[in-house]
Amino acid sequence: MRTESVAAVSAESTTGAVPPPRPQLVDWPVAAMCAAPVAVATAVFALAGLVVPAASFLNTLCVLTGAGVVLGLYRSRRPLARINGRVGLRVGLLTGLMMIAAMGVALALTGLIERFGLHGLASFDAEVAQQFVTLQGQMVEKMQAQDQGRDAQQKMLGYLTSPEVRAGLALFYVSLLAGFVLVLTTVCGAFTGMLQTKRRALRRPQ
Repeated sequence: MRTESVAAVSAESTTGAVPPPRPQLVDWPVAAMCAAPVAVATAVFALAGLVVPAASFLNTLCVLTGAGVVLGLYRSRRPLARINGRVGLRVGLLTGLMMIAAMGVALALTGLIERFGLHGLASFDAEVAQQFVTLQGQMVEKMQAQDQGRDAQQKMLGYLTSPEVRAGLALFYVSLLAGFVLVLTTVCGAFTGMLQTKRRALRRPQ
């Protein structure tokens, strides 16, 4: 009888309808649409920085303020959306990923056009070769200070001049730069979200 009474009470306290899904913390399609123009602008300034060094400042400015701009656009499209540090962190992470993707595609396409279409990367190749010569000289001095044999020196120099090592170093530096951009946008997004939470709390009537 107790079981039947509990079942009757629970049946009376519910409407029988399926509960609505839990509201999503971030509307990702809208956030991606807001982050797309910021990522494109960052890629454009990155390309402009290759020609005009002063444009690199604008690229850095986009990286530092991009997450805040995206959060502002997101709030204008979703006025009732909850904005806090957690949302800002996620939106900042999305902004950084889209920036990295946009800059990577833009720089890759520009490199292909310059190398195979315009054949204009001779100065870049010469600069990279000079950097490797400097690196080889430093390695030779270090190995001579450690009293290593000439065979070991030649082996190490051949290892440094191999295409695999050059490609690996290039990927390492690109990954390091991408990680730096991702950390900046994530931290700036979280900080901007926390600021918006404090502003909303101050605007509430006492």
